[in-house]
Amino acid sequence: MIRILIFLLGVVFFAGAITLLASFDSRITGEAFGLRFDGPSGLILGAAIAAFLAAIYLTHKVKDIMAWPAKLRAREAAARRERGVAALTRGLEAVAVGDGEDAAHHARIARRHLDDVALTRLLTAQAAQLSGDQIAAQSSFSAMLEAPETEFLGLKGLYAQAMAAGDHDGAKRYAERAFRLRPNAAWAFQSVFELGLERGAWRETRDVLRQARKNNLVPADKADRARAALFTADAYAVQESDAPAALSELEAALKLEPEFAPAALLAGELYLKEGKRGKAARVIEAAFAGAAHPALIKFYDRLYKDDPAEKRADRLRKLAEKNPGADEAALLKARAATLEGGWREAIDILEPVVADGATAVAFALMAKAAAGLNGEEAAKPWLEHAAAAPRDPRPGAEGAFHLTREGWARLVREYMAFARLAPPPLEETAEGLSAEEMRLLLAPPPAVETPAAPEEPQASEGAAATETPEQTPEPESAILAKDDASPHAPQTEEVPPAGAVKHDEDDHIHNDEEAERAAAAAREVS
Repeated sequence: MIRILIFLLGVVFFAGAITLLASFDSRITGEAFGLRFDGPSGLILGAAIAAFLAAIYLTHKVKDIMAWPAKLRAREAAARRERGVAALTRGLEAVAVGDGEDAAHHARIARRHLDDVALTRLLTAQAAQLSGDQIAAQSSFSAMLEAPETEFLGLKGLYAQAMAAGDHDGAKRYAERAFRLRPNAAWAFQSVFELGLERGAWRETRDVLRQARKNNLVPADKADRARAALFTADAYAVQESDAPAALSELEAALKLEPEFAPAALLAGELYLKEGKRGKAARVIEAAFAGAAHPALIKFYDRLYKDDPAEKRADRLRKLAEKNPGADEAALLKARAATLEGGWREAIDILEPVVADGATAVAFALMAKAAAGLNGEEAAKPWLEHAAAAPRDPRPGAEGAFHLTREGWARLVREYMAFARLAPPPLEETAEGLSAEEMRLLLAPPPAVETPAAPEEPQASEGAAATETPEQTPEPESAILAKDDASPHAPQTEEVPPAGAVKHDEDDHIHNDEEAERAAAAAREVS
């Protein structure tokens, strides 16, 4: 409809123009190129306009004819590019399914039809990798480094090749270059981070982590935990050669994570060497409040080993109040009770712990309380349970962190990701004792009665001399002494006063080695 309207308007326009030109009555006379012309002005003007329009049309057509070869070339180039892109797409699909031969075939087609070799180098390298031609793959990845748009991809390919070949130094160079080129690339950061941990380059790894945090590659809480662990690992490495530097790094670690036990323990040791016992105690208390750990308890108990028993007990109770929900808090309270001779109080505190999940530490403390309440014989079954109980799987449970470089690397990864020192154990925890079992174990040991010697049958004097040796009658005083030593006799010498049980008062709350030796001795006696 619009086209018809435009056509009608065009007819009206031309009709009006012709009518206007025909209405001119004047004539135009002139001479050009030796020729004279004379005619109506309307006709001459119309002829001039028509000639102008014809010139425009012919110029346009001549231009189209002259541009036709270029158009043909452009059309052919576009067709070649389409074929090259199609081959590139099919080659990438072949790489995705692992068909190296098909990928190499399409890579050759793409190189033949695409002028931009940067687009085909990645496909060529990947096809060579699938085909097992590592030399060709390395050549293609290296060629990609020449173009800025493919340099990052080339570095990633070369890094993967170096890691597969075990060339960690080369992999480190490629990963660091890629990280400088793209600081927001997650794989580049992870690669540099892991390689730094494997080499034990704690300070370099901290710098990489700080840059990754600026680019939001790592959450703030994980970055703080990892930095604290790296500060601590570096401090443990230099504690012997440069104690002030180690203490400075530990303070930085505790500023980030006050509850990190390895940092708190070493900081307490260094403060104690400087004579700052109060500062060491505050560091341990802050760490225990955040995450209770056996090493913290051992060190804290050792801090005040020369104080009176009552004062040590008060300090242990105050430490337990810092983290009352932790299992170690109950052990601290039981230890404090044993220091003051409160054997029954210690047993009452330990019974829920032993019933929930028995540990060697709880059994050892229960043995100490049972010995104080009912004598040394009562401690033997508890010591046997302590020797058979599983040990604490946490790093540093024995009182110190003696980790290798690989151990620190694993600890950094674990603490960064999960805020713990080690993964949970694979085996289930040991079941606790029932109330009936604890009642039987806590019962006073029965009296041991010496059976009377049977009468010897009458025999001849010679036979008696050859068959049985002559026995001397046991004095009555010795028999009375044995009866007095029975547990049913009055306990005048068996129960010592508070704090005077034959245990080393300086033993620590987690002294598993002594418990195991005592249990072995108990088994020999039994």
